[in-house]
Amino acid sequence: MERQILMQNQMRERQMAMQIAWSREFLKYFGSFFAVATLGLTAGAIKSRKPGMMAPIVPLSIILAYQMDSAYGTLIYRMRGKAAEM
Repeated sequence: MERQILMQNQMRERQMAMQIAWSREFLKYFGSFFAVATLGLTAGAIKSRKPGMMAPIVPLSIILAYQMDSAYGTLIYRMRGKAAEM
């Protein structure tokens, strides 16, 4: 019984490690997209003199912040703590 609990804990830790690794990999791609989109939107807003073109940068930056917290922050540990409270 004790061995089974140890195996379950080990599998849970592996799953969390895979989730963090996936988040870090996704962050690389999304960060690149965010940089290109920000440069393009800024250049387009300056060229057309329409500052409203920069509006998509706000939600994209929120998504980027969430992904950074998920990959390198404490999001996983906060989620685990909240789940333990319930």
